[in-house]
Amino acid sequence: MLPNNEVRVPPRVVPSTLRRDITAEFTEAASKLRMGQLVKDETFTLFEAVGALEIMDSKMDSGYIAPGENQAQALEDDYDVRRALTPEEVVGLMDQLLCHEMAWHMGHPLSQTLFTSIYLDKLLWPVPKSMQDARFDRVPSESPLVSIVLRAYCLAMVKACDFVHARVAVEYYYEEEDFVTQLYNRNLLSVFDGSHFYRLLDQAVAWVDAQDDIDKKLKDAIRSRLLLRHEFLSALDQDLEILATRSTDNFMACLSYLDELKESHSLGQAVPEAFSLKIQRKLASTVPPRPIVHISHEDALAHLKRLCQDAIDMQQMLDYRGPTNFKTSIWTLMSRKPQPSVYIRCLIQALIVSDMTILGAVSVKTFLFDDLAELVLPCSILLEANTDDVELPSDPRFQIARQMDGFVKRFAQPFVDSVRCACLNRCRVRRTVCHTVVDWDSLQMEAEELDLQLQGLSGEPPLQMGGGEPTYSYPLSSWAYHQKLNQLQLILQMGFELSIYAPEELPGIYWYLSHICSTHLGHLDRIRTFTVAARKRDLTSTTNRASATRRASAFHRSFRCLERLTTHLIAVDAFAIALHALYVLLARHKVLPSASGPQAYSTDRLRYEIRMKPFLPISLPELVPFDEFRREATLEGDTDATILDRASKAITEARKAWEAMLTLGAFVEDPSLSITPTTAIEADWQRNIKDTMRACIGASIAIETVKKALSGGKQSELQVNIPEIGTKSRWHDWWSVPQVVQKSE
Repeated sequence: MLPNNEVRVPPRVVPSTLRRDITAEFTEAASKLRMGQLVKDETFTLFEAVGALEIMDSKMDSGYIAPGENQAQALEDDYDVRRALTPEEVVGLMDQLLCHEMAWHMGHPLSQTLFTSIYLDKLLWPVPKSMQDARFDRVPSESPLVSIVLRAYCLAMVKACDFVHARVAVEYYYEEEDFVTQLYNRNLLSVFDGSHFYRLLDQAVAWVDAQDDIDKKLKDAIRSRLLLRHEFLSALDQDLEILATRSTDNFMACLSYLDELKESHSLGQAVPEAFSLKIQRKLASTVPPRPIVHISHEDALAHLKRLCQDAIDMQQMLDYRGPTNFKTSIWTLMSRKPQPSVYIRCLIQALIVSDMTILGAVSVKTFLFDDLAELVLPCSILLEANTDDVELPSDPRFQIARQMDGFVKRFAQPFVDSVRCACLNRCRVRRTVCHTVVDWDSLQMEAEELDLQLQGLSGEPPLQMGGGEPTYSYPLSSWAYHQKLNQLQLILQMGFELSIYAPEELPGIYWYLSHICSTHLGHLDRIRTFTVAARKRDLTSTTNRASATRRASAFHRSFRCLERLTTHLIAVDAFAIALHALYVLLARHKVLPSASGPQAYSTDRLRYEIRMKPFLPISLPELVPFDEFRREATLEGDTDATILDRASKAITEARKAWEAMLTLGAFVEDPSLSITPTTAIEADWQRNIKDTMRACIGASIAIETVKKALSGGKQSELQVNIPEIGTKSRWHDWWSVPQVVQKSE
C-alpha cells in the first residue's frame, strides 16, 4: 500500500501518429475558395503561430549544429586564404566581389552579399587596430597576387562601402525597402583615412605593371579593376565636397573602365569556395539564415554604370537658378527608370539642404521667399521688409519682417521636406505625400490668419473681381493652397504609376484628376489677376530706372511661371477628360476588363471611400460626395455621341497643350543668368513630354476605333487591353491608355 494514501496513476499512452502527404487534398480544397474568401481558424492564435517556428531547424536557427558535425566544422571553412592564386582566379574573385557590392547597393544585406566572402571576413575580424593588421588571416601570404593585389582591392572595396554607408545612414531611407545598413557587429574600416587605401592601390598597380610573367590580357584586366576601384573610391570620397569641386572626373573615369571589365570578364575563373554561408553564424544577426544573393556580372556593371551616370548628371543641378527650376531638376532626375540608386538619392537629399542652406549657397529663407516671389509676391514689401533696415518697432515694415520671420520658421521645413520627398522610392513618395497633404491643409489655415494680419500692415488695396465684393489677394494662403493642390494631383497620378487602380476605377480616377486640375486652374487665374493688379500699381509708383528694371524682371519671371503652370494643368486636364470619356464608353458597353469577380467583396461606394481616404481630412477643396462623383464619373445622361465628341475635342486640346509645354522648355529662362540649361536633365524632361505626346496619339487612335465600332454597331467586337507598367505599349506611367481593336479586323 502506498504511503499517505497516494494513488498510482498509470502512464499516459500516446497513440502513434501516422504522417501522410496532404498536398493534393489541400490544393483541391483551396481551389474551391472564391476570390477574396478568407479561411481562418479562430483557435489558431498568434502565440501558436510563433510557436510553429521550429528551434534547432537548420532553416530557422543559424546556430544549429547538425548531428555528427562539431563546432569547428560548423563555424569555420577549410578554405585557405593564404594559398597562391592564379591571375585568372584573381580576376574572377574581383568580379565576384563587385557583383556582391552592387547587390548590396541594390538593397540586399551584407550578410547575403559581401560578408559571405571568406577573404573579407578574415580582413575584418578580429577588428584590425592598424592597416598592418588588415591582412588575410593576419599572416602575410607568400603570393603577391594575394598579399598585394587582392588585399588592396578588398580593402578599397570595404572603404568604398564605408563611404556609402556613412552617407545613407544619416538621410531618409527605408530599411529593407531601399537599403540595409546593418553591419552585424563588423566595422567597415571607418577609422582609417582614405589615403592609406589609395597608397595600397597605387602599389598594387605598380606591382602588376612590373610583372613580365603574367599574360598581357590578364595584366590589363587586373590593372583596369584596380584603377576602377581607385576612381570609384575617390568619387565616393568627395561626398558633399562636390559643391566646391564640381568635379565629375572620377565618375567619368569609372565609366571608361566598364567596357574593359565587360570584355575581360571571360578571362576570369570563379572561386565559389571563397564564399560561404557559414560566416552568417558568426554575425550578430537576429534573422534566420538566408541564401547568398547572386546577380550576374552584366547586371552589376549596368547598376554601376547607372550610378556613375546619375552622379555625373546630378552635378548639373548644383547651380541654383530659382526654386521652380531647382524642383524641376530634382523631380526629373528622381523620375528616371530605373530610379537612381539609394546612395545617389541620399546624396541629393544632403545637397538639397545641408546646414540650413540649399546647394550650400542659398539659405532656406531665401529659397522659400524666392518661391513666394515666383508665384504670388513679385517685388512685394512682405519679402523685402527686414528688421536690419528698420529698427523702429512701431514701423509697419518692422512688424511685417517679424511676421514673415515667424512664417519662415513654420513653413520652411515642410516646404523643404516636400522637395526632399522626391528622393524617396516611388512608393514612399506617394505614401509620404498622402500624409503631408493633411499637414499642408492646416498650414493653409495658419497662412490665412497671417494674411489677415499683414493686410493692414502692407497697405494692400482690395480688388473687386467679377462684380462681387472687394477681396484681398491672401498671398501666403494662396501659395499654400497651390502646394496642396500640387500634392493632391501627385497622389492621383502616382497611383497610375504604382498600378494601384483596378480597371473599373479608371473612369472615376481620371474624372477626379480633371476635377482637381480645373480647381487648380481657377486658383491660378485668381493669382494671376492679383499679380496683374500689383504690376499696374508698381508701374505708377516706381520712378527709379534701375529699380523699375529689376521689378519688371521679377514680374516677368512670375508671369512666365504662371504661364508654365497653367499650360501644364491645361494639358493634364484635357488628357484626363479624354481618357475619362474613353473609359466611360468602354465600361458602358461592358468591354472594359475587370479585376474583380462577380462576387467581389466591394461596392463602388466602398472603393470610392478607400481611394479618397487621403482627401477625406482636407477642408479645401472639399471631397466630392459619392452620388455626385458617380453621376459625373459615369457621365450619366450623356449619349455615346456626346461622349465621343467630348473625348475627341479633349484629346485634340491635350496634344496642343503638350506641344506648347515642349516649346516652353524644361526651365524658366532668366535673362539675368548666363547659365545654360542642364543638358542631361533637360533631355530627360523632354523625353517625358514626348512620351506623354505618344500616349495622346495612342488615345486618339483608341477613340477613333471606338467611334468606328459604335457607328457600325460592332461595339461587342471591341477588344480592350490595358498595358501594364514597364511594357513597351505603356507609353507613359501616368497615362493608362487602353489599346482598343476590333476582333474582326
